[in-house]
Amino acid sequence: MIEAGDTAPAIEAPMATPAAAAGKRGEYTADDVEEFALADALADGPVVLAFFPGVFSRTCTEELCRMGDWWDDLGGLPASVYGVSVDPPFPQLAFLDSYDVPIPLISGFNTGVVADYGVRREEGLLRGIAERAVFVIDPEGTVRYDWLVTEPQVFPDLEAIREAVAAAAGD
Repeated sequence: MIEAGDTAPAIEAPMATPAAAAGKRGEYTADDVEEFALADALADGPVVLAFFPGVFSRTCTEELCRMGDWWDDLGGLPASVYGVSVDPPFPQLAFLDSYDVPIPLISGFNTGVVADYGVRREEGLLRGIAERAVFVIDPEGTVRYDWLVTEPQVFPDLEAIREAVAAAAGD
């Protein structure tokens, strides 16, 4: 797994956004999928990447809904937050619509993003999915915060993320 102080691996992958998801479940097309590039996102400031195993699972649903609530609570922090899973973008769009999750989801489907960040589950029935992990990346592409857990129902520390984002933004 990459750690604080490492250079974040580049990401270019499909992305599902809340705006594209709204009210269209079952009718998505390729036009509803955007392209995400980490380099472009970092040009706007720090980035928070929250890796999770998959959409529509109990723990992941709770985690992403909490993250959406947290991001509302974090308010004016100068960072962009994205969820990342191996799901294709179409189920991600349906998930965003179903749960009103306010953060975009990056699709690791057919990309190396989960392995590049060292959070790919390598064993067991669900090998290939992402473990739960959070990374805060500063605008220069350096990881400022890393967190990984393999147990369900364990969530990252909001205050630690807040502090890492503030440090990454130079506040």
